[in-house]
Amino acid sequence: MEELIVWLLAAFGCSSLLVMIAERWNNRTKSASELPHEHYRLLVRNSEQVLERVVRSLLFRSYWSGRPIRITLIDDGSDDDTKQMTAVLNRYPYGHCLGDVQEEMTAGTIVIDLREKKEGA
Repeated sequence: MEELIVWLLAAFGCSSLLVMIAERWNNRTKSASELPHEHYRLLVRNSEQVLERVVRSLLFRSYWSGRPIRITLIDDGSDDDTKQMTAVLNRYPYGHCLGDVQEEMTAGTIVIDLREKKEGA
């Protein structure tokens, strides 16, 4: 009798795990147009040291949450290698959009200011 209960609990646990995995997989396979995306605007000026780390952390967060993201880069007159970093980041197929186009602010837009402060300002 005890063995039957153990087998029933094991079967229930395995079936629950399979249902969870199937739901997670189904949520991941939805097209990007069906899911709402998060829009991040990164304000950059001389931000080559932190830009890649911030973009990678946003991508990591997007991957684990299952929500697509859109990243818009707005350069405020960089005189370091920030433009080259954006060109490198645009080469990789991350499933998001990197752009430097000034767009209208939508209600769900998150602005992250990475600009290096100018001395005397």
